[in-house]
Amino acid sequence: MLYCRRTLGRVREKIKEVFNKDARTKTVTQPDGGRVTYAGIKWLAKRSKQFEKEFTRVGTAAIRTNISCHQSAALKTLCRDRYLGIVLESGTYNFDHIFVIRNPYGEAPLTALALFQTSEPCAVRVTVKGDHETEDYTSEVPPARLHRVPILALYAGRDNIVQLQLLDKNGGLLRERTILVPTKNLPSYLRDLIDIKKMSKDPAFKNILISGGLDINTCAFDRTGQIRYYLRRPVKGYGVFPLAGGRFYFMEKRVSCPTYTNPTAVQGHDMDYMGRVFKTYFSEKGIHHTVEEKTPGGNLLVGTGTMEGHTEDLVEEWDRETGRVVHSIRIDQILDDTYIDWVDWAHVNSAAYYKEDDSILISLRNIHSVVCVDYTSKKLRWILAPPDFWEGSGMVPFLLKPEGDVRWIYQQHAAFFLDREEGDDPHVRRMIVYDNHWAKRRKSEGFDGDTQSYVSFYVINEKEMTVRLDRSFGHRKARIRSNGLYCPEERRVYSMAGMYAKPFEEKYWGGIYEFDYDTGKCLTRLYVKPGFFRAYDFTPDAAKLAEPIQYDPKTQDYFCGNLQRPERMSDKEAEDIDFGRCTRKLLSGEDVFLEEDVLFVNGVDHDVHKIYLVGKKGVYRAIFDDTEQTMPKVFGDAYYHVCIWLDELPRDQYKLVLDIKGELQSTGKWIEKI
Repeated sequence: MLYCRRTLGRVREKIKEVFNKDARTKTVTQPDGGRVTYAGIKWLAKRSKQFEKEFTRVGTAAIRTNISCHQSAALKTLCRDRYLGIVLESGTYNFDHIFVIRNPYGEAPLTALALFQTSEPCAVRVTVKGDHETEDYTSEVPPARLHRVPILALYAGRDNIVQLQLLDKNGGLLRERTILVPTKNLPSYLRDLIDIKKMSKDPAFKNILISGGLDINTCAFDRTGQIRYYLRRPVKGYGVFPLAGGRFYFMEKRVSCPTYTNPTAVQGHDMDYMGRVFKTYFSEKGIHHTVEEKTPGGNLLVGTGTMEGHTEDLVEEWDRETGRVVHSIRIDQILDDTYIDWVDWAHVNSAAYYKEDDSILISLRNIHSVVCVDYTSKKLRWILAPPDFWEGSGMVPFLLKPEGDVRWIYQQHAAFFLDREEGDDPHVRRMIVYDNHWAKRRKSEGFDGDTQSYVSFYVINEKEMTVRLDRSFGHRKARIRSNGLYCPEERRVYSMAGMYAKPFEEKYWGGIYEFDYDTGKCLTRLYVKPGFFRAYDFTPDAAKLAEPIQYDPKTQDYFCGNLQRPERMSDKEAEDIDFGRCTRKLLSGEDVFLEEDVLFVNGVDHDVHKIYLVGKKGVYRAIFDDTEQTMPKVFGDAYYHVCIWLDELPRDQYKLVLDIKGELQSTGKWIEKI
């Protein structure tokens, strides 16, 4: 639809009025004669707070305190989702008068939500117009009368032209409208991020999601390199991990626990691409590097650590609803002790379950090995690794024997089986792995010094215990991180090189390559300025995003998992500590705060030794100095929150006292459980 420039200009000015004053709404007549009511996120935040009491967890209501209380991400989601439902059901908005709110949940600035009713059920197709037709972003939501239409892949810093089409049951066009959706500018750290050197005429991935690393927020870009999606909330260096139904697991960057090396993520969320948080998970030992669903929509498999003198050497299965550990596999119990000589000796960086044969495939970076394990019995099936690396060990009988010339893996990442195809031998599996081909962390005599990294495809005969290299796609060396993806329909291979050994053109630390699987030809080559952990196809599920959240506070809990709870000290232990001689320390609302009944305390890695809750009836203590930092030059200056759960704390009045590097500090903060 063509717009009269003068009319369009007036519409833009009216829209700016509401987004410059986010706490209000404004109705604007569009060039097509229809109307749009625009709302700001401050307006929604203010009106949705009325539902906090309805959704706040029971334990929180039993706490009185002078500590700053922050609204949890899950509570914010539920309150806003409820109020948006009321707006939709009010009957105020129809296709001639649409309600639009940008970034309704406060997490994804380049998204919006359109609300309206129709007299009869119909589907809605929404298209965000690109600078060129190839950059149009189209999605569709199923038939309904009450429409919650997610709008994704908006451009930043402009008035986006968005086409809405009503469709009948056969997909025929009933009506259409074109509206404007304005957005704010990109933050500085996301500008000039992508340098496209070569782009396929028809790439398998139209939009690519990049995540993780140290200096980048999760974001997605189109085939021209323009950012079309990003998350405002900073993520842990491992990034987000896609889940079924268009959801993903998000690790909080600033909530961790001290370990022997890299502090691991204690708090994470089950989120969707609109920024809604469905559940928040806590893990006392923290998680790292990998989160995968055991089965679509099912339990979670996470990398964690035993913390028995070692880290990153354990895989746990969490119940999806409760976050409780229901199964675990210790790497030190499936391999011999040949290489258990470092704190981070194994370094799990991917773990994936396969129901068809009850197996789990685990990548162990620091011992150049991918292992296949019987999931239920925890018995080792085989190892893919350089044969000389395990020579003389008890693992030799489990090593796959090479067929032909096999390039072995070194410090690899992201090992996954490919789906079986019709006619495949039941004893044969095909595996994709990102072979960083780097041997600096642990030396290997057989390392060939190859200057490239590879996405490699191996064919493994589990009956004969053999392996052959089927195909391999090489490029510039990526020493850490990274993943490979295969698109069978298009027969394309993506190499997501997360961190180069040396920056390209002195500023680009990451790269993405698309190859033709059959010819090996590189079709796409681009560079990412700060580097990243992994990258994926950007595939939000619009139908799922359009569904309201179904949540019953009486039977469900959006906080779950395992988290340290303060334990009562004996009277003798408490008497030995002179709490009357504490140093007085003033703390801000960022140094210490509550999210419902979880207490967060900020500090530099390993500085927070203990948290004391000094009550009238007893003293309770949480301990954080049971590990020591073995890599202080790398991780010693990490700054994050540790946290404890107060749900089981007895009724009493407590003073908060911190042990910071052996010095007791009185905070002036108190908590009363009633």
